[in-house]
Amino acid sequence: MSWVLTSAQWQLLVALCFLAGEFKLALAEKLLHGSLSSSEIDELCELISNEFMMNGIEESFEPNSYGLELELLLDAVNRRRGQAR
Repeated sequence: MSWVLTSAQWQLLVALCFLAGEFKLALAEKLLHGSLSSSEIDELCELISNEFMMNGIEESFEPNSYGLELELLLDAVNRRRGQAR
């Protein structure tokens, strides 16, 4: 397990990547092993951000509980940016 992600964050990321297709699922695996490039981190961040916009906010544009989870996941994935190859 990646030290950057909690178990719940890892499960959420894998679920999002699974729904997005095999290529995105491969990116999740690369994150686990710390072998993502900056552009690949951008792809994961875009995936998470899109999910946030579609399902993570209320009508008042405030994040719902799922949106808060997505924000934390986005922060965790972004932390890998300094370690990207």
